[in-house]
Amino acid sequence: MVTGLSNLNVEFASAFILHQRPYRETSLLLDVFSEKYGRISLVAKGVRKKKRSQSGILQLYQPLILSWLGRGDLQTMISAEAMSARYQLTAESALCGLYINELMVRLLPVHVAEPEIFKAYEAVLSGLQDADNTEIVLRLFEKRVLMHLGYGLVLDREAETGRLINDSLRYTYQADVGLALAQENNNQHTISGRSLQHLLMEQYFDKQSLKEIKQLMRSVIHFYLGDKPLKSRQLFAELQHYAKG
Repeated sequence: MVTGLSNLNVEFASAFILHQRPYRETSLLLDVFSEKYGRISLVAKGVRKKKRSQSGILQLYQPLILSWLGRGDLQTMISAEAMSARYQLTAESALCGLYINELMVRLLPVHVAEPEIFKAYEAVLSGLQDADNTEIVLRLFEKRVLMHLGYGLVLDREAETGRLINDSLRYTYQADVGLALAQENNNQHTISGRSLQHLLMEQYFDKQSLKEIKQLMRSVIHFYLGDKPLKSRQLFAELQHYAKG
């Protein structure tokens, strides 16, 4: 397992910025996701005061080559270069981008390499840039992130009995247990075996299955995030409410 804590000097690491905020008068604090070093925090010193500042490329969705120095929780960026063109996320895709970035900050452990999630992150940015249906792109990304973090969903059978799912039946899902056949007068959200099959096969999605899968993923992610809600999800809901006017 590769960790950033053991490295005093890291050169030319592939990375994305997940979040940035001002730091003191002239610097930036960066939440970074690196292919080889996982999620790290960097300070980009003085970039806000330079006329031709590196901060111009220190943007979300920009593939970067970063070098940094130090050890511990906060390290110092020493150089940044664009690796390729920035992913162009607009309108709804831009909101989805904020969501996946916040999800990464909240779910990823620090200083732990997650190369498969890094690949999934590149793929979801490409998908959001090009896709007609962002719902499908997001649901598959959530599924892969949970799987690679060890929270993979068992979607093909009931947890207690081991019975395979039936397209015509409805189920409940508990994040730390698994699937169970839905009981009558159950107030929990349920999902059809048909929708579970769509998620398993990662195809044949329709409006109903996407609605049910979204609720399933929201419930599971909420379990692992705890009680603190995602700000991006709240923003998305507010904008949708405003649009309906």
